[in-house]
Amino acid sequence: MRKIMLIVSLSCLMFACTHSPKKNYFYLTPQINTEAESKSEITQLVGIGPVEIAEYLTRSQIIDNQTDNTLNMADNAYWAEPLDKSITRVIALNLTQLNSTRSFVTFPWRSDSKPRNSLRIRVDNLSRSDNKATINATWELVDNDAKNTIVRRNFIRTISANSGAKNLAQAYSQLLADLSNEIDAELNKIR
Repeated sequence: MRKIMLIVSLSCLMFACTHSPKKNYFYLTPQINTEAESKSEITQLVGIGPVEIAEYLTRSQIIDNQTDNTLNMADNAYWAEPLDKSITRVIALNLTQLNSTRSFVTFPWRSDSKPRNSLRIRVDNLSRSDNKATINATWELVDNDAKNTIVRRNFIRTISANSGAKNLAQAYSQLLADLSNEIDAELNKIR
């Protein structure tokens, strides 16, 4: 009888493990579109980083909503890559699409590819609440040779965002595109 109970228990356990919910992975995407392909020569090397994010954003599970100082985790929805790395990648892609004569190196860069200028970004809030996605970030453009800040700005933006992890990733991607447009305007001034 014990053997039968053990076999039944193990069978139930194996059956439960095979039917666990599937994990879904989401990622941020560049939102700047250009019509034509570009074959421009690279004339500007810009560093990007460090990109710092608030500690509560460092988890792999997606925070679907924030209300009353509570974080609600999305069921079976995860970031495909760490959010700070994803933000770095998407901003670099957006800025390259805005001006194909730029190339970006990520922090920490090698000593033989030290950029003259670099972007530092700190994201203090990236959230959705009441069907609105919000970013609150500080960014600065730094002259690495002179070791001074060229410009420092706060960037706060809110857009509508439907529920669900896919919609949240799209809204965050759009917020990063808006941030990229602001950064692009300053990069165009420093040639």
